[in-house]
Amino acid sequence: MPENKIRFIFEITEEQQRRALRVFSEYGMRRAVMSRLLDEAMEMIEQHGWIFAAILIDKDTTSKEVRKMMPSMKKTEEMMR
Repeated sequence: MPENKIRFIFEITEEQQRRALRVFSEYGMRRAVMSRLLDEAMEMIEQHGWIFAAILIDKDTTSKEVRKMMPSMKKTEEMMR
């Protein structure tokens, strides 16, 4: 029996859509990346509470700081050195 495909829908800006279509031009890449980011964000919120969500939402927090907090992103940073 085929697995039911569930959609998670939220609003984005037109600029975010243009960037996503350009950056994730390869078929399936957008789903793969967003799925992983969602899993990691939920994991961090479950482990550390809503303070992690507040950090993500805070416009003064840089992407570099967020990368250091998320386990797979931290690993990527280390591999790029």
